[in-house]
Amino acid sequence: MPLHQPLTAVVLDIGQAYTKVGIAGEPAPRAIVPTVLKIHGHQDEPLLADIFETPKIDKKLLIRKLKTFFEYLYFKFLQVNPKNRRVIVCESFANPTVFRESIAEVLLIHFSAPSILFAPHHLLTSYTVAADTALVLDSSEYESVALPIIEGTPILWAWRSAPLAGRAIHRQIQTFIRAGGLMQTQDGNPVKITEDLPHSVIQDIRVKSCFVTEHGRAREIQAHKLAQWEAALKREKGVEAQISARRPTPPPDMVYPMGGQGRLMIPGLVREEAAEILFEQDNDRLSLPTLVLDSILKCPVDSRKALASNLVLSGGTSMLPGFSHRLLSELEDLVAIEERYKPLSECRFRIHSTPVRGNIVSWLGASIYASLDTFPHRSITKEYFIENKHRLPDWCVLDLQPPEFQPEKPAAMKSGRKSLPYLGSSGLRTSSRSSVGSVPRNSAAVSALAALRLAQAAKK
Repeated sequence: MPLHQPLTAVVLDIGQAYTKVGIAGEPAPRAIVPTVLKIHGHQDEPLLADIFETPKIDKKLLIRKLKTFFEYLYFKFLQVNPKNRRVIVCESFANPTVFRESIAEVLLIHFSAPSILFAPHHLLTSYTVAADTALVLDSSEYESVALPIIEGTPILWAWRSAPLAGRAIHRQIQTFIRAGGLMQTQDGNPVKITEDLPHSVIQDIRVKSCFVTEHGRAREIQAHKLAQWEAALKREKGVEAQISARRPTPPPDMVYPMGGQGRLMIPGLVREEAAEILFEQDNDRLSLPTLVLDSILKCPVDSRKALASNLVLSGGTSMLPGFSHRLLSELEDLVAIEERYKPLSECRFRIHSTPVRGNIVSWLGASIYASLDTFPHRSITKEYFIENKHRLPDWCVLDLQPPEFQPEKPAAMKSGRKSLPYLGSSGLRTSSRSSVGSVPRNSAAVSALAALRLAQAAKK
């Protein structure tokens, strides 16, 4: 065993609601913390509010926020010297360039990190299931994004996104509770809620009580809503009408304690119908299932079956109970019913079961990716960043190869494969095998590589 082993990289997955941070090669993140700034004596301030809620980003303010946030991560949870470890940042390819440049400036200039790599979390998610062709649906806090990965290459022209995620469920819960929620006070008397509940309370209710109902019950609920709407229109015209469809029996109610102030009565209807906004088509005929199907239709014909049979879910919203089963049922139903999806009638949909929870899937993929040690030319160093006046190159932002690695003839790049590790039918191919030995033996990366090697031996 060598006396000196290279230090593994730091992995940062800055999510819209939670940030995952840890060391590459370890089986799980060292910390999962809310993506907020904790200022002593003040209320927690969201870190990414300027990016998603304002049209123009103040870069200087964002750099100050990131510097405070990274100090909190490095010196409280990681407890490592940032000068000795390179950094891998899991991020969405749709993030603003100013956000990437701000992260690079803080890590390279203020923390003196040796290098930094921006890796798209959709591609990293596919590494956890050892699939070189997959469609990754990331349903997080603000939006859901579907992105196909074909032969290890993100197909950017086929990506689809919609604001159907955790915040949409949050607004539904708030609306339901404001309309018919009751608070049982300490003396036992129910009081109607007139004010909006805090964000942390709604988020806790969403995690602890809400679920995605099965496909058959959802159809009955939608038929009941349609019958209610038609009956209301008839009553406005002065015609007596009755609701023809019957709503199924709602699940049991839930009592949520409000920290000594009373108990909030959460009806079973709220628990079941809050997540229906993700699957009900709006006026543009858009929902999570149509997001997936539209993305597959944008891909080449010969790759559609492989994408449909390799669906991978990530993001905190995908962890709702019943989410994957409902999505699979909706996909099969839409392909059989709607004419626009007839080209996908021969596809067989299958959702991969990832080895970890949905909100840390991309983090584990980055940990495996870092352990392979095949991306030195894709990292941005401090010297490069300073010479280019604190600007990132296009091949870094768009996840393309740098110019010196581009082939002279297009035919030289087979199947659009890049210099990333290729996870194909023949197993895992890397340019360096010695780096795997530097990973702890009890790590998730070693377990994944061992499973791939066993599968390769079985095929031979």
